[in-house]
Amino acid sequence: MPSINTTNQSSIRSLANQISELSTQISTYFHTSSQPEPDFTISSADVPNTPEYDALRAELNDAALDLLRLINGPLATLRTLILSHHDLAALQVALERRFFDHVPFVCGAGLGGRERHHEACNGIAERAGMDEDRTGRVLRLLATQHIFEEVEDCGKAKFQHTASSALFARDVGFNAMAQMQMDDMFKAASETAALIKRSPHKSNMIDSPFYLRFGASVYEYYEENPRKGKRFAAAMRSWSRLDHQVVELRDGYPWKSLKNGKVVDIGGGSGHISIRLARQFPSLHFVVQDISQHQLSQDQGVAIEDLQGRLTFQQHNFFDPEPVHDANAFLLRQCLHNYNDSDCIKILRAVVPALEKCNPRTPLLINEIIMPESGTTTRFEEHYLRQVDMTMLVAFGSKQRTEREFKALFEEADERFTLVNTNINKLGVGLLEVLDTKRTVA
Repeated sequence: MPSINTTNQSSIRSLANQISELSTQISTYFHTSSQPEPDFTISSADVPNTPEYDALRAELNDAALDLLRLINGPLATLRTLILSHHDLAALQVALERRFFDHVPFVCGAGLGGRERHHEACNGIAERAGMDEDRTGRVLRLLATQHIFEEVEDCGKAKFQHTASSALFARDVGFNAMAQMQMDDMFKAASETAALIKRSPHKSNMIDSPFYLRFGASVYEYYEENPRKGKRFAAAMRSWSRLDHQVVELRDGYPWKSLKNGKVVDIGGGSGHISIRLARQFPSLHFVVQDISQHQLSQDQGVAIEDLQGRLTFQQHNFFDPEPVHDANAFLLRQCLHNYNDSDCIKILRAVVPALEKCNPRTPLLINEIIMPESGTTTRFEEHYLRQVDMTMLVAFGSKQRTEREFKALFEEADERFTLVNTNINKLGVGLLEVLDTKRTVA
């Protein structure tokens, strides 16, 4: 595990030495793994997706960011943070007006047969349906973050893709996630202080910044706006891929031990996680439950045909008693973090009557972000997890929880619930296995 320095003040020179050493280790890692080092160009490969690389990257980020904070000083550092919403505003415009689609990301023949891989500002503006002046200003601000690059061609300023801007153009799921954040969540986040002023001691789905901004809960809003609901489903699929959630599910529980058993995916949305698990474990059957018919309908076309009846969909409110009584496992994935403690206890209790009718060894599997205890991870990793926690506060008036907080929920929901196994990856994604130990012992 990387060393964590939260109390000792590091000098500029010692931080620079640490950065140099870690940079050398990362460069060596690329060389020994026969992978090209990344750059900012459109042809750059993504960084390795391995625990070893993640550990080096996290520690280097801590050192590099601390060095920048020291040499910039508090005033410049905080000024950048305070103005960062303007960077997001520029990204919001670029996503909404589809700038990323208006710049070619593969070379092709243009006018006069010349290869072109860039686009003039007025051409981007015309395709985006807006004026050239504001188009250029948005593009140039993004370019300072290596999102697009301004180049000169025949005396004219034009823009071409970088590795970052090309990601928005190529990856439909990531683009959907970015649009959802820049559209719905960005607007809701601006209401956070106003919500706390209105409701200083209560936090739930109604007492949330999202509800204050849109006059509806997240679920009601996407039910009433099917187009955005479809985008939200695509965003969740992309998010689960980025956080390695399927990998944690696949490797964190012995699914093959269930043989040809039935897994109930409670609150499973469009079913994208169950679909991927079903393809990994062809003997298992999955029931995807969700209260929203819009969410349930997102993936049904390909799922039913591809999985030959091993996956079914069922409309169900998980606050109501669980209707499936012959399951071999129940899965609650990324559901509890959407609710405050009292609602989470109601959700857990709704599964108890069904568990009582199943085999005593039937587990309740909880797939959630597990927040770290203070001082147990790098600041770089913790910052990301704290951002996700803030997302829950903004969207649902809820929270991410530590393992200790989950244990408290289980005990409050039913004294028979016992956390028997925990698997947590580097991004904080955990799989918690809960059993009724009194029945299993008996």
